[in-house]
Amino acid sequence: MTKQDYYRNLYHKIKPSWNDSSKLYYDLLNSSVNSETKILDVGCGHGDFLKTIHDKTIHSYGIDPDEQALGKNKFIKNKIVGSVEKLPFEDNFFDLVFSSWVLEHLPDPKSAFSEIFRVLKPNGKVIFLTPNVWNYNVWIIRLIPERFHEFFTKKLYNRQENDTYTKQYKINSIKKIEKVLGSIGFKKEKIIMNGDPSYISFNNFLFKFACFLENILNFKILNFMKVHIIGVFKK
Repeated sequence: MTKQDYYRNLYHKIKPSWNDSSKLYYDLLNSSVNSETKILDVGCGHGDFLKTIHDKTIHSYGIDPDEQALGKNKFIKNKIVGSVEKLPFEDNFFDLVFSSWVLEHLPDPKSAFSEIFRVLKPNGKVIFLTPNVWNYNVWIIRLIPERFHEFFTKKLYNRQENDTYTKQYKINSIKKIEKVLGSIGFKKEKIIMNGDPSYISFNNFLFKFACFLENILNFKILNFMKVHIIGVFKK
């Protein structure tokens, strides 16, 4: 168990109704996929977090520009090395496109979502999970030089070597997401703002301080500052 997992479990005991963002994201995908659903995992990489989602359908696709990471992926049926800004699929091909921890890296979000819109079938959905640029954790990350990110993510989150990528944060707020996706033609189904105190919980003191901050962000007027944005938009 990583340090982050330890403090997430502790927070869940304190607030039993709380779930971490990965579970909320997973549940949204799970309820949207059956054996015939054509799915595309954008920025799928090597992680096996969504293995059971891909196992549900025979139409499982994944795209990632990192050939080395993609090569480690053993469960996606159709793997493509490539960019979301130029998807190698015909129009109206997928029922569902999804991505986690990808939006913050996009150099050209409008091009990326225009391509997603193109390859989605009518009424198809895009579901994503991404950090919120208005959250204190992202402020801290942006103050730390990129060359140190790998050290901290490995120490707290136990990620693999070379598992961090340059961050852009060009579409990481509710306002920007709604503006960009709306201009393309997407219709908003749902946006979930979810908190998580584990990102600065390097010890018990910082965990308690992070819980205090989360209690403040629970006020409705400050919900827009919670750490994660989970979005569901329909074509």
